[in-house]
Amino acid sequence: MASTARDNPGGSVIGFAIVFVSFVFRSLIPAPSWVWLVALAAGVLLAVKGGINGLDLVTVGLAGFMIVGSLVRDDFKAIGVPTPPSVYENPATPDPSDLKLKEPIPVPAVYGFRLEDSHHDSARLYRSQPMRAKTANAAVAEVVDYYVSGLAPEWTVVDRKEDWPSETVTAVVDLRQGDTSNGIRIDVNALVPGEGRSAVVILMIQALNCGENVPGLPPGEVCWQSPV
Repeated sequence: MASTARDNPGGSVIGFAIVFVSFVFRSLIPAPSWVWLVALAAGVLLAVKGGINGLDLVTVGLAGFMIVGSLVRDDFKAIGVPTPPSVYENPATPDPSDLKLKEPIPVPAVYGFRLEDSHHDSARLYRSQPMRAKTANAAVAEVVDYYVSGLAPEWTVVDRKEDWPSETVTAVVDLRQGDTSNGIRIDVNALVPGEGRSAVVILMIQALNCGENVPGLPPGEVCWQSPV
């Protein structure tokens, strides 16, 4: 018969701490599911090694709750059944896997944009051909207008901002596709190195989630980006 005497009482406390920290910080630290499963397994093994007491039962129960809850939610998603946010999931933070950029129209051809960075599924960075500083500043608004007027009518402007931090122009517009959660951000900047040097226009296109009256965000229609 297994002994209930603990040879290492510290393992019970450490095991509980590992499982509890995993429970609290799972929604705050993006990581694959297997990382959290390994952490839970390590915590449970430390807790039950050398015997089981009341704290160990709490540790095992909490770990089991997290694992079973995750499996049930995954099964529901697999068959298309919507599930409410879990107790450790921020309802205003969507699943990062949902944010995959699908550009609705090509980038403007007039400025010779070239893809610079696409290592994230949710964003792409383009750089224009060199041009005069005055032309680059004017191009910022033209690129934003290209998307606002060139997208299908179902795309509507949720937010638009323009800024002149110095001699350069920055413009950002968030657009939403109808009443869906699909959105994109067009972020355009004129990069002017200095007088007498050629300027370029930097275009970043990001996938967004959109909705109305989202918990944790300003009321009304909003678009936001989740962690990547």
